[in-house]
Amino acid sequence: MALGRLWAGRVYGTNTGNLFTKLDGDDDALNGTLHLNEPGVGVVVYAINGSFDGNQLTLTGQPQTQIEGVAFGQLTATASLGARGALTGEWATSIGSAGTFVLFPHDQTQAVEADPCTLPDQLHTVRHHFQAIEVDRQQITAIADEIQRDFKNAQVVVTVTADTEQSRFLSDFKTLNFSADRAAVIKLYVREPEGNGLDRIALVEFGPQINMAMTQGGDEAWVLGMLEKLKRSIRPLERSYTTNFKRLGFGINQLLVVGAIIFLPGLGSLRDRAILMAAVLSLTFAINWLHGRYLPFAAIYLGKKPTGLFTRFAPTAASWLIAATASIVAALVAAYLQGWLAIPSAR
Repeated sequence: MALGRLWAGRVYGTNTGNLFTKLDGDDDALNGTLHLNEPGVGVVVYAINGSFDGNQLTLTGQPQTQIEGVAFGQLTATASLGARGALTGEWATSIGSAGTFVLFPHDQTQAVEADPCTLPDQLHTVRHHFQAIEVDRQQITAIADEIQRDFKNAQVVVTVTADTEQSRFLSDFKTLNFSADRAAVIKLYVREPEGNGLDRIALVEFGPQINMAMTQGGDEAWVLGMLEKLKRSIRPLERSYTTNFKRLGFGINQLLVVGAIIFLPGLGSLRDRAILMAAVLSLTFAINWLHGRYLPFAAIYLGKKPTGLFTRFAPTAASWLIAATASIVAALVAAYLQGWLAIPSAR
């Protein structure tokens, strides 16, 4: 089944305590036990049944524990899968108690043999930021599969933000049909214990503000190697925009500002200098607005992305056209202020 067998967490509300849940069966016919350790009451065991549709877990339970003077009602609970693989939701009983809960996957602990005498020397974290990205569902799945190969005891969670935000295990994401054609944000996340007291984590995120890959763990060689593997997979998906020249580390906005600063001493009055800087700053704002409006930092297709040479090169060409137009306008303003460009007056 896609959903893990062992889960542990906390319950909040009218009753509080630690939770442990063991699930068996297929996702559409789950059964198992839920153990609640409530301070002042003790351990209460429920026999539970339910289903998991890839995003939402629904459970019902009957109490198996009897404690004199304490009443237990029939349990109902629903929870949604989060971007980091946890289940969060609400619970209620037939006697009126209710609250919220969170469960974390614990299947991976079966395969980790931690040495209690070994303390981690350091937690290593590395990340890499990418330029603008164009990616479709098949490429997202390929990146997720690449990550999953390094995590044998945990599942990659894919979070898609389109009309709504949905988090699914990778196996469910591959078969899911989306109503939207494109997504605003996509996240790939997986985490498992290393056995030295630290967790091994990989994260990939594409969105309107950031395109990034991050790895973390106690093994520096693995952390660096995993990031390099992700960079090799993602770099072919990058688009080249004039807002950031990849090899130089800056873009057209910085060039316009630097050019204006160099040109300022040649202007004779404070008014002309203010006009030039205002024009350049307005152009940089316009460049950023046009790129954000028509050339998204992350173009995420939930199906196959459009093919063809025009579709492939049009965004880059449009970016260069915007940059060239802004540069020409800035040059004309500077030339006019310097007196090199005469504009005939109307008679």
